Amino acid sequence: MKRRLFLCIAIAVILLSGCGKGKIYQSRQTLKDNTWNRIENGKTLTFDNINIEDSVAVYDIYVTLRHTPYINDDKIKFVMRIISPSGIIKETSHTIKLKNRYQDKWIGDAMGDMIDVENKCRSFVTFPEKGKYTITLTNMGTQYRTVGLMDIGLKIEKSDLDYNVNK
Repeated sequence: MKRRLFLCIAIAVILLSGCGKGKIYQSRQTLKDNTWNRIENGKTLTFDNINIEDSVAVYDIYVTLRHTPYINDDKIKFVMRIISPSGIIKETSHTIKLKNRYQDKWIGDAMGDMIDVENKCRSFVTFPEKGKYTITLTNMGTQYRTVGLMDIGLKIEKSDLDYNVNK
């Protein structure tokens, strides 16, 4: 009986987690030694093969961070480059705060020595070409190395904006 109940709950969780609002891409990259370099190799993380099939839709781009409470910075600064299939580059700068405004509590979901932060960095983004895009994130922090950052992820979802102008 317990096994059957567990199986039903597991199936429900799987079905509900698949009901996103139009997630088209999600990937995470684990950082070696929990470190993101600013100067040396490894300062730029590449997320590629992002397949865009709808060039009319608008999207939201999220960056996810997993860090320890021993991280040596209270914000993560980076440059995001979106590279189209034909090589056109759009570049923006971003800062994700890791602590609240009083600098006394972590922002995000904490579980033991891991803190997960998800930040919507770009809203209502258009990808004018169909095909495979690449997005890079380059460390622009003030530290030589950001130590205590475990992994960085990228998530792209269709936006809630109704972009159909033919109504």
